[in-house]
Amino acid sequence: KKALLHLAVGDPESTVCWKRFFDDLKGRGLNEPLLIIIDGHSGLRRAVLESFAHAWVQRCQVHRMRTILCKLPQQARPGLKKLMAQAFRAARYEAGLRQAQAIIARYQADYPEAMKCLRTDLEEVLTALRFPAAHRVRIRTTNLLERLLGEGRRRSKVIPRFLNERSGMSLLFAVLVDASAAWRGVGMTPALTQQLEALKKKTQTDPAAIPMAA
Repeated sequence: KKALLHLAVGDPESTVCWKRFFDDLKGRGLNEPLLIIIDGHSGLRRAVLESFAHAWVQRCQVHRMRTILCKLPQQARPGLKKLMAQAFRAARYEAGLRQAQAIIARYQADYPEAMKCLRTDLEEVLTALRFPAAHRVRIRTTNLLERLLGEGRRRSKVIPRFLNERSGMSLLFAVLVDASAAWRGVGMTPALTQQLEALKKKTQTDPAAIPMAA
């Protein structure tokens, strides 16, 4: 099942703030997760690397797709979006990687900036394909978090100002707890559990198997 774990005030671009955030979670008993789903900002990624060195990382495919499309001319977007979506949703990780690399090779000369964006940390964009197919639709993106943040903004923007930080945090905490109560979990069967255990074992016996961002 999904659960809301923590809320804190900090600079979202700061590695130090995110490291402190993770240290708080670990201090309260959080074990190293098997998978962490994040957007692409570097401060968060560095903190993840320092705090959870053996976790797989999934870069949000929606954020990455949006960034790539912004670097393409309007007329090229529909066709390339379809090709990239096919790579992002391939049946297997190796197939998705080959498809994405083929797109880069084909369009590198025409759209170098867009292809550079697609190539950057490509392995982490495709991490979901290593996981059970039944779970992939739930782990490809940070959409769940984005919706949660949107609900927080919707509820807080009608208030001219908060008396202090505590009052603002109290409202946001109440909003997030309420919204998270409707979260749906992911299906688990013995076969799915076995696949996840195999991935976990792979990270423990072969840390080099985990793609790491530079």
